[in-house]
Amino acid sequence: MRYAIVSDIHANLQAWNAVLTDIAAQRVGRILCLGDSVGYGPNPSEVLESVYRHVDAFCMGNHDAAVCGKLDPALFNERARRLLDWTRTRLSDKAARFLAAQPLTLAGPGFRCVHGDFTEPAAFNYIEDHADAARSWPAATEPILFTGHTHLPALFVIGASGATHHLPPQDFVIEPGKRYLVNPGSAGNPRADEALASYCILDDDAGSVVWRTVPFDLDAYRAALLAAGFAETDTPFLERDPRRHLSAIREAVSFSPASTPDQLAHGVTPVSELTRLSRVARRWKRIALVAAVTGFLAGAAGLGIARMRPPAAADGPLILPASELSAVAPTSPKNLLPALPVSTDGASLSGWRVRLDNPRATTLAAMRDGIAVTVTNGPARFRIESPPVRIARADAKTLQIKVRFLKASDFAGHAVFVIEQLGESGSGDHPLVVREIQDPPKIKRDRDGWTAMDRKLENSLRPPTRFIRLAIEGEIAGTVTFADPVLEPLTQ
Repeated sequence: MRYAIVSDIHANLQAWNAVLTDIAAQRVGRILCLGDSVGYGPNPSEVLESVYRHVDAFCMGNHDAAVCGKLDPALFNERARRLLDWTRTRLSDKAARFLAAQPLTLAGPGFRCVHGDFTEPAAFNYIEDHADAARSWPAATEPILFTGHTHLPALFVIGASGATHHLPPQDFVIEPGKRYLVNPGSAGNPRADEALASYCILDDDAGSVVWRTVPFDLDAYRAALLAAGFAETDTPFLERDPRRHLSAIREAVSFSPASTPDQLAHGVTPVSELTRLSRVARRWKRIALVAAVTGFLAGAAGLGIARMRPPAAADGPLILPASELSAVAPTSPKNLLPALPVSTDGASLSGWRVRLDNPRATTLAAMRDGIAVTVTNGPARFRIESPPVRIARADAKTLQIKVRFLKASDFAGHAVFVIEQLGESGSGDHPLVVREIQDPPKIKRDRDGWTAMDRKLENSLRPPTRFIRLAIEGEIAGTVTFADPVLEPLTQ
């Protein structure tokens, strides 16, 4: 049986719908909720109606308990109390009775669920570190314990040594002699680095647990929030929009039709008579015939001269090659990506695709340690992307990226690494399935000044992914050098 473990939806209809769609695609047998379906968000009744239809079993959360009158609201902070008061006005007595009937814990085959901790479920204590987790081991006997409440994905493990270890969220296979305490994070009110809904899948046949992160419509959520009379400050995760990492590749323009008199087309002829146009057209046909003969002779003479002229410098973005790269097979089992070339003409990289938004000011140079990008009179945007690499999804459930870069003393701006999951090409262009920006706050710097980044991409590849590529992009002034990146599939 495959169980989807969700928690802390908090009346976020947009996130819940996205999570529910992802769950449906994962062939899950049952859905379990660790509590707090309501509170904080603007759509409590709509969310509660949906989870009532689709979720198999629930734990009671502290917001659920307060809404149905089983927990003193004085235990909450001012903002949470205010939003709880509003939530009660949007729910019927039937909803309160449903929430009041939910248990504090759920017991499954080899696992147990709770909203807070297992020592006293009715107290809704937080499990935030290894010491908190250690107190829950004696309170339950199952190998896997699921908890929510903190809105942060977390994993705690205890083995033969008896010590509790706090690990980053990562997919795992259950090992004999070990016990696991898992927090799937929040499906509707995330407090992690980015505003992505998260949940877990427990496969008791395979003996594994995997995390899933799901983007949702932040703009629609913001609109629902404002329509309900909330302030954006009531939802801090809106400040962690994943799109903030995207740099614009074109200036903002409006494609809306004219709405004021000064925006209408001006200096144009409003009406032209067809009979007059016919006379003018006959006269210009005769003139055009003479001009064509003259132009042909002049053009033939000028062709040789034009061939001797150097090509005009590009005034707009330069993209080389102009069309998308053809897909390639993985370079080796240890690195899916091709190596960066050892030479360059200053504007292109053999086997890779380059976009320079200001080619007059941007140059590429092959260095002993990699490829250097230099922008003079910057800042200017650039993008260097690998060809699409065909991947076998069964061999790459988890990927690890290893990159090194060196910023010169004149460097300013930002550069990030992007993993793009791609679908099958229909006409040369591969459709984008998932775009993940890798720019973690914790990085390592060696004695020579190089910055190393080593990060596992824990999310399983999402259908219909068939190819993957790496892009290096940013907006910089000065010089930054990139060494050959490594994208390695890890076996589970």
